[in-house]
Amino acid sequence: MAVAGTPSPGDEAAEEVLAQLDQGEAPIVGIIGDTGTGKTTAAERLVEKYKRKSPGSVFIADDKELRPRFAGQERRDVADLRAHPLDPDLGRVVVFRGDPTRGELTDPERMAELAWKRVARGRKTLLVVDELIAGRGDLSKNAQWRKGIEFLPKSFTAGRAVGVATIWGAQSPQLVPIDPFEQSNAIMCFRIAGMGLAKLKERDYLAGGVDVVIPRLHGPPQPRETRGDFVLLLRGQPWNGKIYKFTR
Repeated sequence: MAVAGTPSPGDEAAEEVLAQLDQGEAPIVGIIGDTGTGKTTAAERLVEKYKRKSPGSVFIADDKELRPRFAGQERRDVADLRAHPLDPDLGRVVVFRGDPTRGELTDPERMAELAWKRVARGRKTLLVVDELIAGRGDLSKNAQWRKGIEFLPKSFTAGRAVGVATIWGAQSPQLVPIDPFEQSNAIMCFRIAGMGLAKLKERDYLAGGVDVVIPRLHGPPQPRETRGDFVLLLRGQPWNGKIYKFTR
């Protein structure tokens, strides 16, 4: 069943979830939904707005596909960035690619570690970690961080005050550790159902009847032009009744 009505502008939601930048704080934002529903577009728009609101650098883990989904200066990993520093004339977005042709993923933990080293020099950073957990048994198991994973959890629990912002994404929120849910100031939620929806309810994000709306949002196999609608979820607060969608 389709969701009736004209969506509100997605940029309106983006301004709300990044509003903490205007208060000198680093936001933490989740983007949840099935594959093909519009999560990457949402992350792109948040990155664009972050760059306008903050002088910070942007570190993006973008190893999901053979071609990059985000624009920026590409590096294999943190070691490659150290060996080949950014060209300031080409911007401040680093797209860490790993080696997708060989199935070698980049390491979000090392990205976060670098962000925290920058804190000591007064430098702000936005971490963008799409699919925070999917296929990453090296990061977590049974919704618990692996032993030795330190800087990613720290980014959620302590990054807000020191300028380490995080945008995290997930197709399967039931696999995500509790920290992102407890510390996020908002979650952009695209179509999702089943265990993922149940986990959002368990984490107190589905007040106000939004649990009925979310499974009715658009996604495959519906036409691409219909996809991209989402709702904004705030922990412990009722849904504002709005459905959003980004347009160009």
